[in-house]
This record gives sequence, C-alpha cells and structure tokens, in this order.
Amino acid sequence: MGFARYSFLICFFVLLVSPVIASECSKEDKDYADFWENYYTPEDAYAFGLKVQSLVSNQDLSGIFSLVQGELQNGPRKGFVANKTFKEVFDEEWISQVLGDNAPCSPIGWRGFMLGNGLIWYNKGDDGWAIFSINGAALEIPDNPLLGWTINETIVHPFCFNRPWMSGDNFEEFADQFKISNYEKFSKKPGEFFGREINNFNPIKAMWDEYIKIINPINDCSFKDSKVSNDEKFITTKVEGEFGNIKYGYSIIETITEKKCLELSPNIDSKCLSSYLVQAGDYSGGSMGWDMSYGIYGLFDLEKLGPSIFPLIFFKKKNDALNYLSN
Repeated sequence: MGFARYSFLICFFVLLVSPVIASECSKEDKDYADFWENYYTPEDAYAFGLKVQSLVSNQDLSGIFSLVQGELQNGPRKGFVANKTFKEVFDEEWISQVLGDNAPCSPIGWRGFMLGNGLIWYNKGDDGWAIFSINGAALEIPDNPLLGWTINETIVHPFCFNRPWMSGDNFEEFADQFKISNYEKFSKKPGEFFGREINNFNPIKAMWDEYIKIINPINDCSFKDSKVSNDEKFITTKVEGEFGNIKYGYSIIETITEKKCLELSPNIDSKCLSSYLVQAGDYSGGSMGWDMSYGIYGLFDLEKLGPSIFPLIFFKKKNDALNYLSN
C-alpha cells in the first residue's frame, strides 16, 4: 500500500466523529482500562495512536518529537535530529511498519501502548499522552567505540560497576552510616561525597549482616570463575543464582576527560587515571528485560586499595547523559 493511500486513510480516521472512534474500541478494551484503574480511556489511546500515524504519514519530524516529554528512554536525542530530514532518521521499512499497524485501544500491560510492533511506544502520564521510546531510528554512534574498559590490557569485569539497586538499599546504607542527609543528591552524584562525608573507602557491614561496597578495587571485582564474553561491544557475564541465572553487562558510551572526571570527584585525593560514560545493567529473565543505568565512572589509584572504580554521577536515560556531556 502506497504512502498516499496511508495518508488518506489516517486523515479520514482522524476526522471521524467520536461515536465512530469509540466503536473501534471493544468492551474488552474498556474492561482492561478498568483493570488499570482507568488512567486512560481506550478512545483517547486510539486517537493518540492515529495522531502519531498522521505525523509519520506527513513525515513531520518536529511534530513527532513535540510529543516527547524531555528525552526518549530509547531512541535519538532531540538535538541529534534537530537538523535532519525525516528520511535521514526513519527509513521506508520503518514508515511502512508504523503506518501498517492498527492504533491500539489497550496497552501491552505495564509497558504502555505501541505501534509498528514496538517501533513506537507511548503512554499517558501526569502531563498527558507522550511518546517515550522510538526504536529503529538513526542513532548517534561514538567516534571511537571501545570494546570495553581496558586496564593493563585486561577488560574490566561487569561486576566492577556499582550502582543503586532497584530498592536503593545499598546506597541508603552508605548514606545512613556516613550520615549523609541529602540522599537524593548522593544517589545521583556520589562522586561529590567521596573523600568528604565518605572518608573510608572499605566495604561496610549493612544492617542485614552482609558487607557491601560501592567502590570497587579492580582486583576484588573480577571473579576468576566468572567468564566474560563480548557481544557486539556489550561485555557480559552470567552467574547462577538461587532463582536462576543472572546476566551482568556493560558497554562504554563515551570517553570522559580527566578534567571532567576531577570536577565530578573534587574531594578524592588521587589522580583520575581514566573515566567513561558507562551503560551497566543486569538481566534475570522475565518480561522486564535488562535493568539498565547510565553513569560516569572514574578510575583512581588508592594507596591502600590500589586501582579502584568509583561511581561519579548517574542519569535516568542515555540521552540525558549525552546532553550533559554536550552542554
């Protein structure tokens, strides 16, 4: 089916009166909305899907990104697409898949609503309907993509990158024991607290009688019995857990200058040997997929612990991290 015909059909549907739009959504759709406590109406979801398809049909790049609040969780940055044409960001196959799909009246569970078999994801939040993920678009590629963080010709192990757990318990324990009152700032910019509030870099004993750490000496975080593999520049390892296998992995996104590294760790009395923006995460199976985080880490040679990796700053999204570096 040609794009002209797609455009005609979408414009036709958008102009339909509300009773006809309502007929596109079934009783099952309304019952499912009840299950989700009616944070959306099936008719509004359907209408927003048609709106997105109309913008795609008209190749309105700025219109599509006007429906994105902040930056995408997955997909190109607004700054990256600002000076590009629609066809430079989306190819013919992508357009065909999005326009060939039926606008949904119901979400895919907690994930939200999708078009084009997951090429576009959107949902309704406190500020209304918005696109939060666009897959399959042109992406930024680092000028010098690295296979991994290498120290003395050895690739750093995925276990070396500590980050706040989903529960936040590990960082909360450090905040409690070192009397850090501003936990929110500490969990986002821990680099500012090392050498100041946190003046002891050894592991601490948590309230559940387990020793935990957020600073990783290289010699302690590379387990000899844990094999590491390189899958398309994503360094992974697998561990057998009580409830099944867990994968851990990371990749290098950008190289950080020594100056920026020291700005993010002003109280560590040591030279920053190397620093990178890192995507790190774990995967335990199931529908949630990888639990990813984005942060800048720095390598410092400590007198008692030796070369150690410090988490310096975290970001909610990769695009937020790239914007931070651009600015």
